[in-house]
Amino acid sequence: MNGLLIDPAQFDEKIQKKLHELEAIYRRWNKNINLVSKHDEVAIWERHIVDSLQVIPFFQDVNKLADMGAGVGLPLAIARPDIDFFAIEPIQKKCTLMQEIIREIRIPNFHILTERVEKVYLSHMDVVCCRAFGEFYRDARLAYKMLKPQGHFITFKTHPHLEIPPGYEKVESHDYVLPGIPRKYYIIVATKAGET
Repeated sequence: MNGLLIDPAQFDEKIQKKLHELEAIYRRWNKNINLVSKHDEVAIWERHIVDSLQVIPFFQDVNKLADMGAGVGLPLAIARPDIDFFAIEPIQKKCTLMQEIIREIRIPNFHILTERVEKVYLSHMDVVCCRAFGEFYRDARLAYKMLKPQGHFITFKTHPHLEIPPGYEKVESHDYVLPGIPRKYYIIVATKAGET
């Protein structure tokens, strides 16, 4: 085990091919709209695709997922075509890029909402996730209104979180290590309170 929670090599050939096509598009577009810094460009595969996939082991009976800030949705939508993804992204140029990717590599389960998270009216999501979005408790509050009872808010952090945000009943921190990057990262899973 190389420290990953899920290895992209375990997906079928078609999914792996689409994930590599996504990496190529990210590299191509990065020259125009600075998706990632020059320093991070060499690690696009690890930091932006493999990293995003690390939430998959925490999906149980997931049909609908909202991605706040559109940071993880595309790789997840490729890897899990059985889930409907709703990317919430207010920046038009990022939405344009995502529309282009959806067309180019055919990702029919990925839907874009060009709006600020605070103004979106989504509800009864099984999962709301985000990466590099904001402060944990603020993000948990924004996710709360979109989640069904017992739904999960899942986020990526550089430190574990154990305190339970208001409206949630449980928080778990799961560490992992990305290939070639000598540090721990954490997936934080917070379960919304409510009926089981």
